[in-house]
This record gives sequence, structure tokens and C-alpha cells, in this order.
Amino acid sequence: MLRALYTFLIIAVLSGIAIWLADNPGELVMHWRGYEVRTSFVVGVGAMALAAFLVLLVYRIVVSFIETPASVSNFLEKRRQQKGFLALSRGMVAVAAGDAADAKRYAAQAHKLLDAPPLTLLLAAQAAQLEGDEAGATKHFEKMLAAPETEFLGLRGLFIQARRAGDRDGALAYARRAFDLRPQTSWAAQAVFEIEAAEEDWDGALKTLDRVVGAKLIPRDDARRRRAVLLTARAMTAAEAARGQAGDARKPAFEKAAKLALEAVSLEPRFVPAIALAAELCAKTGHVRKGMKLIEEAWSVVPHPDLADAWLDLVEDESRYARAERANALAVRNPDHLESRILVARGAIGARDWKAAREALAPYAGPAAQEQPGQRVCELMSEIEEGEYGDRGAARSWLTRALHAPEDPQWTGNGYRSPRWSPINPVTGEFDALEWTAPVMALAQNEAPVPHDISDENASGSEGPLDAPVAPAMRERGATGEALAFQPPLPDDPGPDETGDKREGENKW
Repeated sequence: MLRALYTFLIIAVLSGIAIWLADNPGELVMHWRGYEVRTSFVVGVGAMALAAFLVLLVYRIVVSFIETPASVSNFLEKRRQQKGFLALSRGMVAVAAGDAADAKRYAAQAHKLLDAPPLTLLLAAQAAQLEGDEAGATKHFEKMLAAPETEFLGLRGLFIQARRAGDRDGALAYARRAFDLRPQTSWAAQAVFEIEAAEEDWDGALKTLDRVVGAKLIPRDDARRRRAVLLTARAMTAAEAARGQAGDARKPAFEKAAKLALEAVSLEPRFVPAIALAAELCAKTGHVRKGMKLIEEAWSVVPHPDLADAWLDLVEDESRYARAERANALAVRNPDHLESRILVARGAIGARDWKAAREALAPYAGPAAQEQPGQRVCELMSEIEEGEYGDRGAARSWLTRALHAPEDPQWTGNGYRSPRWSPINPVTGEFDALEWTAPVMALAQNEAPVPHDISDENASGSEGPLDAPVAPAMRERGATGEALAFQPPLPDDPGPDETGDKREGENKW
């Protein structure tokens, strides 16, 4: 309705103007070079309008003629780019589908049609990886190092190529360079930290951890745990070196190791390996009472065989009776715990107090036992039977039971178990990956299925066609399940440079 009204008003206005001009025709006179031109006003205005239209038409024709080559060139360039991006898209699809031949063909087309080195070189590298041409993939990644905008992506690809080849030194060099280039990148930080820790470069790992904390890639609590483990590892190395010293140099070496262990305990007051080592080193430096206090405080919360061993060995040249008394004094702090009873039994066996030893183990090996004895309890009962009665038959019977008894907890990790703690898993090189648990329980946990979302892998930069490492902020325990810096990877894809890629994650790092 409004549109019809507007149309009517426009027609009315134009009609009014036409009627007014008809009633007032006027006259237009033009003098030019002795000529005089007379016409009505309406005809003169119409002639000028027609002349302006013709001039504008000629101008547009001339401009179009001049711009035609550039327009044709732009059209051809646009068409070239469309074909190039189409080839790039098809190449990416071929990589995702595992079609090496098509991926290689489309990568060549995209490289020829597009002036976009980051994309075309990446596609070419992925196609080479998919085809098994590791040398070709490495060559493409090396080309990326020449330009600042592609250097980081090239370093990531070269790191993964070195990791796939088992070249730990090369992988560490590329990861360090990437970490220096972009300190906020979690995969580079995690890779550097993990490789330095796997090589037992504790000083280097501590420096890397400081940079990681400064970049806020892991939480403070996780950083404290990592630092405590690294300091404990340094203390173990220093203590081993101190044992090889002689004369006056021996005590200062032990004092240096004790200082590192005590610093680790201050960061993680319930970290058993650090507490046991610190107590042992305190005893060697003449601070036995301090070592005792460390173990007494920990025993109330986390009774552990390592603490028991350190406690029994704190005092040199001690009588067996005094040793048994100290064992009882520590066990009182957590009297019902299995480790306390084993500690009392060990002290009593050393003092040949067979009755006290049997009473300590009665809940597990006596006539009214309520729980099945473990291997250590069976072995201790074998010692008691042979020591008290000289009954070798009964002793062998207990040893036979030990073969079929539930296994006692050990430091357990992926493919590894040992009664002795280590800062890394000697089998896989994982840092701080050992847990004090029964091996059978750990095996059941390892066999449990873990949900896995493939769609999240490439987006986060973890395992994909280029095996992006280490997700990743650094690995956090039980978080992302992110790959270690050195595990055999699948064919993969570096993914985005960094979208906020951490212990497994995790621990998200």
C-alpha cells in the first residue's frame, strides 16, 4: 500500500513539473562563433542531458577497454587460486583417508597453483609421510625453516621425524629451538622436559621446569611435585658420588646431597623416596635425630618399607635389642598398619624375640589370622620357624606359601616393577611414572579400556597423521593420556601451531 502511494506521489510530482513547463516554455539562446541557436528551454535541457549521457557512455567504453587486460588477469588468477585450494582440500582429504598416491598428486598440484608455502609444504610432507618417504618429509620440513612464518611448523615436523627415527639428540635440539622460539608452547616444553629427564639431565630439567612455570603451562602444585622429584633424583646422584669420595671430601659431599633431599621433602612432605633418602643422608652427616623426626612424622601418614629400612639403619653399631626397641617406638605411631607389624617383626627377629615377632604377625599368620598373608609375611614366618625351633620343614612350607601368596606392593609402571624407586621408568623413560602398588592391581588398571575421541586428537595437536607430541602443556598424571616425547608414533599431522596444547596432559601439561 505504501509503495503504491509513493509511486502515485512521484507520478503526480512529475506530471505537475511537465504541466508547469508546458505553460512556461521559455527560450534558450546560445551564441557561438557568430552563430545564434534558439530553442525552447525544454528541448535545450533534453539536448544537454543526451550529450552528457553520450559522453559518459564513451568514457565507460574507453575505461573498460583499458582495464580489460587486468580484469582478464585477475579472473585467471582467481580461477588459479580456486583450483589450487580445491587441490589442497582434496589432498587433505586424501591424507585423512590414507590415500598416499592421491595425496602426493594433489600436493604437487597445490604447490604449483598456490603461493602458500605453509599449506602446500605441510600437505607435501604429510603425503611423503603417508607414503613412507621419511627423507622426503624431512626435506619439506627443512624448507619451512627458511621463512619466519613457517619456521615453527617446520621445527615441529622435524622434531616428530627425529622422534620417529629414535634420534633423541636431534629431537631434543629441535624441541629446544621450538621452545626458544615460542616459550608458551606446551608440546615443545613437555618434549624438552621429558627428554632431559629421560637422559637424567636433572639440572637441565630443573631449568626447563622454571621456564615452564614462568610461562604458566602447568599449575603450581604440579610444578612443586616435579621439582621435588628432580631434587630427589639429584640427591640420589650426589649421594652415589659421595659414597665414592674418601677422606675430608666425603662429609661435604653427603651434606650437599642431604640439602637437596631436604629441599625435596619441604616441597612434598609425604614423598616417601625423598623422606627415606633425606633421613639416610642426615644420619651420614651426623644429624640422626633430624632423620628420625622426618621418618616419625611420615610414618603416621604413609607407612612404607623404604621408611622402615631407613629407620632400622639410622644408628650405626646399635645392639639388636636397641634396634628392636626403636622399631617398636616407630610402629606405635601407626600400630594397626601392616608395615608397622612387619617392622616390629623384623626388629624382634633381629633380637631373637620370637614371641614378639609372632605376636606382631598374628593377624596375618597366627591361628586366628583374619587376612591372607603376603609374600613378605610368609618369608618372615619362615625365618621365625627356623630361628625359634630350627624346623626347616615348616620354614620351607612358609616359603612355598610365599610363592603363591598375593604379591606385595612395589614401585610399578608401564612394563616395569621394582622394590627400588626411580625418578623415571627405566623401560619407557616416563618421568615420575612409578606408583607404589601391587603389580597385579596395576596390570588390571593398564588393561582397562580408555575412552578415546579421535576428533579431539588433531585439534589438540596430540597423536594425528604427524604424531603431534605432547599435546600438550606437560604430561599430568591421569589427565589427557598424551603421548610421551619418545614413543613409536603413527603417521601423523602436526596440526595447528598452538591452540593451547600438559603430568598426562596432562598431567596436563
